[in-house]
Amino acid sequence: MNVSAIVPLGPRTALSDDHFNRSAFEYIIGTGAQPVSRRADISETTAVIDQRENLAELGFNYTVTNMLGFALGLSRLSLAQYAEPDHLLSSFETAHKLLHALAVTDLMTQEVSKHTERRGTISGEAFAYVVVRPLAIAVDCILSLVVLLIIALCMLSTRRGSQLQRDPVSLTDLIKIMPCSIKGSNLSETDQQGVNDPLTKLIRGKITRVWMASRGKADIDECHATSSREAVASPKQTSQTQQTAASRVRPFGMSLTVAFFFLVVLGASIGAVVVLKIIIDKRNGLPRPSGNTNVNQLVLNYAPVTFATLLEPFWLLLNRLLCVLQPFEELAAADAKSSRSLDLKYTSLPPQLVVWRALRARHYILSSVCAIGLSANLLAVSLNGLLTGRPVLMNSAHNFTLTYKPVFGTSLQRPASWDYQYVAKTNFSDELALPPWTVPSFYFVPFHLDRESVFGPIASQTAKTQGFGIQANCKESSFNSTSVITGQNFFVKEKTPTGGHVPCGGVTELYGGQNLSLAALEVFAQLHPITVDEPNLTDGTPEEKLTCNSLAVTGFLRGNLTVSFDNMKTENSAKSHSPEILGINALSSTWMTCKPQLITGFYEVTVSPDGRVDSYKAVDPSNHNLSSFFVNGTTPAALVTTAMSIFTNGADTGPYWHNDTYVDTWFAYFVKNLSNSSVFVDPAAPVPQFELVAPYVEDIFARLFAIVLGLNQDWLLPAESNSTTLGTVLVRRDRIFMSGPMFFISVTLLALNTVVAVAYWARRPKKILPHMPDTIANTMDLFRGSGLISDVEDRERWGNWRFGYGRFVGSGGKRYEGIERRPFVIPLDL
Repeated sequence: MNVSAIVPLGPRTALSDDHFNRSAFEYIIGTGAQPVSRRADISETTAVIDQRENLAELGFNYTVTNMLGFALGLSRLSLAQYAEPDHLLSSFETAHKLLHALAVTDLMTQEVSKHTERRGTISGEAFAYVVVRPLAIAVDCILSLVVLLIIALCMLSTRRGSQLQRDPVSLTDLIKIMPCSIKGSNLSETDQQGVNDPLTKLIRGKITRVWMASRGKADIDECHATSSREAVASPKQTSQTQQTAASRVRPFGMSLTVAFFFLVVLGASIGAVVVLKIIIDKRNGLPRPSGNTNVNQLVLNYAPVTFATLLEPFWLLLNRLLCVLQPFEELAAADAKSSRSLDLKYTSLPPQLVVWRALRARHYILSSVCAIGLSANLLAVSLNGLLTGRPVLMNSAHNFTLTYKPVFGTSLQRPASWDYQYVAKTNFSDELALPPWTVPSFYFVPFHLDRESVFGPIASQTAKTQGFGIQANCKESSFNSTSVITGQNFFVKEKTPTGGHVPCGGVTELYGGQNLSLAALEVFAQLHPITVDEPNLTDGTPEEKLTCNSLAVTGFLRGNLTVSFDNMKTENSAKSHSPEILGINALSSTWMTCKPQLITGFYEVTVSPDGRVDSYKAVDPSNHNLSSFFVNGTTPAALVTTAMSIFTNGADTGPYWHNDTYVDTWFAYFVKNLSNSSVFVDPAAPVPQFELVAPYVEDIFARLFAIVLGLNQDWLLPAESNSTTLGTVLVRRDRIFMSGPMFFISVTLLALNTVVAVAYWARRPKKILPHMPDTIANTMDLFRGSGLISDVEDRERWGNWRFGYGRFVGSGGKRYEGIERRPFVIPLDL
């Protein structure tokens, strides 16, 4: 976590001596040692940190104090600039502030109480819907107009007078409000062209009488219609022309042509949504249609809503037609109850709201159409939220320029600085990042990284590159522990690459620590060629040296010893001479011999813009032909030997006997920190078993080898100019995605629309009417000559009669086609 900005909230105050020991701090940064001797691990008691390698890059080739190395390393100016007092002062001041901040941080506690809590703010990137101003203004204007029209409609409807004595909501109610002049038989007698002329022609000139009849004026004749069942037809009045199938009508909205186009639109809509979903899932979204916010909102939100909005009035039209024709569909069979035909009140409400009446009358197609009409609003909401935009990380092809070859061709020098140990320490204990291009087990050959692409900032980059690691191959061994602790060497006979054998060994100089009555010792020894007669002889051929140097012996000992002196070691910097072992009271040990082997392979590596490895996976098997990765006299054995030397690099790395859990060697320190336990170095604990401690030792080899390569990239040969490798970059881009819940709702509703549409046209009303009952006059015309105009007042028997639409003999003995009750009506032959 990095601090991006600091805003002072008040005047600065000095840190009191009760909270921070300034004298001790200045002593430590000046001398590199603690002002008071104390026991601690090697990482905390080292006096002078070896910074020769880093300082050599800046032009300093001699040993200096820690503070000078920190100042020069942070500023990194030229030697001429350091000659200026201002630059030199600024460099040391920067280093001093940084070290002081680190020291204060170490004194901080993680315990937090209610009194130490602070309120603050969290700044981050949030995403929200943006209101497009022009479209918002247009919507506001339309809504305002709608409100004004509603107010005007309410005012006009309340002020307009009504002369109706009954609400004409059903066919029965319409009969009851028919004026006597239309109900009576006089109207038929004035018909000179036959009974089939539209009623609108026959009532011309009678509008005044109809209006006066509705107001109950006294000059209107009483209704004395002659029952159709009592009239006698005369021969000249039976010449009514019969309706033919061709002359019967059905609304155009119910035609198969409309059905075909409507079903095509619904099917295409479902297909478009499903295909778009598949494409979006396959391509990880789609690009935005435009960089303009207004255009994006029109395409992604308003266009789908417009489609759903247009569906609603179309279903409203179909619903209205079915509401009008449903009673006549029931009458077509000439066996309909009044509750399911003449008494139906489907036109008194908006079509969608008659769904419950349709269910009670068991008109399920009509109720389905009502429900689908209402669901158009839900469809509009789902389609509005169907497509959403959000930023997403996407891979794009990219050519990376190679920086190095996977070939070691320069001198592999033994590391002189302690950077490796401190990088490992901060990673093991503080969980800080490893060097770029490094993971705990491998180092990867770098390629050039870009921070920007044509699509924007790059989040991560992926390409194939060579990876190098080490396999420790530790095996349990047996050594004479008594000989080892008395200053004798190890002895291992190893096979050389040419087939010969060389004796390898190493003298381990032990140092007396605290009281040795209960003590522990951790040993790490890198071997070298020896002779049996002269174990200290280190001469040998280069091949023999590399063979032995690639071997390491590690051991964990517990002992109760009697020595020639009791050197009470109080701090790590005080070395004693090797003690004379006077007696071994008790001694136990675990030994292992490790022969690290270089491994390499081709890996697909994903790294951040600063080179930190995010993930990796092997794409090719490990390559055992290691010679192709080394030129100019370098060998795999030399690389492994050089990397292992960091365990014995620097001062104070000789093994000490200790009766506490503080360790004096980097090897023991790494075992302690990586295992996150002191049990392996605790003298009070039993000697660790090989099966338990070996995995940590092998892990340390692998981690430190990767760190060494990560800090010595110049060991690799530079790549040829213009050499590239193909990979991908992960770029943040705005993409269009489809909401899963909204997709399910939209497709389900569109599918229901299709099913109901198919049922609607499959069960559409038959062609039985000579004209549409779309006006009062046209509807009244269907009752001409019917005896129902006089029977309507007989409410006791009205509910028990059966009604139908067909042919019957009406008033004056004429034949009519219209609505009558059984048994006086004959169904049409359709």
